[in-house]
Amino acid sequence: MRRSQHRMDALGEMLTVSGVDARATVHDGLGEYMMDLAVGTPALPFSAIMDTGSNLVWAQCQPCVECLPHSALQYDPSNSSTYSASPCTDSYCKALPSTCTTACEYHYDYMDSSWTDGVLSTETFTFGSGDPIPNVTFGCGYNNSFNTPFYASGLVGLGPGSLSLVSQLGFDLKEPTSAIRSTPLVADSFYFLDLRGISVGATLLPIPSDTFANKILIDSGTTFTVLPPAALDLVKQELRSVVDLPPANDIPWFDPCFRLKSSEVPQLPDMTFHFSGADMVLPMRNYMLVDTEAGVMCLAMNPSSVPMSIFGNFQQQDMHILYDVAGKSLSFAPAQCDKL
Repeated sequence: MRRSQHRMDALGEMLTVSGVDARATVHDGLGEYMMDLAVGTPALPFSAIMDTGSNLVWAQCQPCVECLPHSALQYDPSNSSTYSASPCTDSYCKALPSTCTTACEYHYDYMDSSWTDGVLSTETFTFGSGDPIPNVTFGCGYNNSFNTPFYASGLVGLGPGSLSLVSQLGFDLKEPTSAIRSTPLVADSFYFLDLRGISVGATLLPIPSDTFANKILIDSGTTFTVLPPAALDLVKQELRSVVDLPPANDIPWFDPCFRLKSSEVPQLPDMTFHFSGADMVLPMRNYMLVDTEAGVMCLAMNPSSVPMSIFGNFQQQDMHILYDVAGKSLSFAPAQCDKL
């Protein structure tokens, strides 16, 4: 919850790329989606955060000065036959805050106050059992400070900027089937959707039409959805009216929370996010955190401190989500991800 709030404060599984089938395993990372990939020749496997809210691809490099505490990657670019530092004249170098003498030395900040310093470079990356993809521009990070409590060795930026993996490699996308719902996608510095309203069960909440300014950022790197207080207060009010449980007021960061009766978890109505042209229906597990051992359940959303909304990855669970950047649309369909 703290990381979700920090990203808001600072803001004021399959890729088919260029005819190459690049499939990367994605798994849970304690509030993040983690992608398994490999870097260099010979290829060294590692796990990185998958982030649609940023653009730079980077991996921790050795010898690192400030190192990620749990990183398992021991990638020394001097031992890779396909590594090359990017020159000062490289167009990607000019897209980053950087200083340049003989190589492009970058500094890259994130919305939760994390950062990475290193040398912009090119290298061969491998995704799953696919063929190695050469000349991917990435950050060779020698100084890395990241708010991650898990074993990440870097980050894969999937945003709309020129440095992101999807922008570097390009997409060949299949047309959505009739079962998939689509909504307009605005790919500016981030990915934005047009949010029109929210319902709990059959109740459309009386959120003022200008609350979202027709814009919400969809981000795989923010855990919990962040909404303006005017909207979130109405969500909380409706939940309190449908949940027949005593409040739990001593839970930090989360509100509202409810005390469970023994280990019995009540079934709550779906919550629907009404996007332009498409409704995304969230079952209870996509908006409530349930801890049967502690005997509580809480709303997994956060109030925004600036006039901005973020649709977080907790709410995106069990969804196939397709970003068609060229076609300016986002398509989604429910999925049982643990059965795939």
